[in-house]
Amino acid sequence: MIKYKHNTGAELGSFPPFPIRDEVVLTSVSLHGIAPSDEVVLRIEIGWSNPGTFDMGELEVTLKKDAPDGDIVEWSLESCFLSAVTRLEYRTTGGLPDQLYYLCVRSTEGLAIMNGPYRLEGRVEA
Repeated sequence: MIKYKHNTGAELGSFPPFPIRDEVVLTSVSLHGIAPSDEVVLRIEIGWSNPGTFDMGELEVTLKKDAPDGDIVEWSLESCFLSAVTRLEYRTTGGLPDQLYYLCVRSTEGLAIMNGPYRLEGRVEA
């Protein structure tokens, strides 16, 4: 049973595409009313593309807890030839009653363009 749900992000076409190099915080979710036995589920969706400077585009995706520079609880290095929609899921149990998560991306070599959509959905399940 879903006790609490928070969903944030931006739809495709709602912003001009932008290059990714240094770390960017795309969005965050705050979750409340978490009991020790509850499951916290976070779902990520990111639409991005290769800028065309190399054969492969690369995007590093991190999910951080408590602050934009907080502990990394999920990490993934994604690659694509032309464009991609990355979907990831992170699950944990319990913790503090109120939790905050940040969706961050970077491409140190400048091998990614953020096209959208991007979304971070957080749920608390009993």
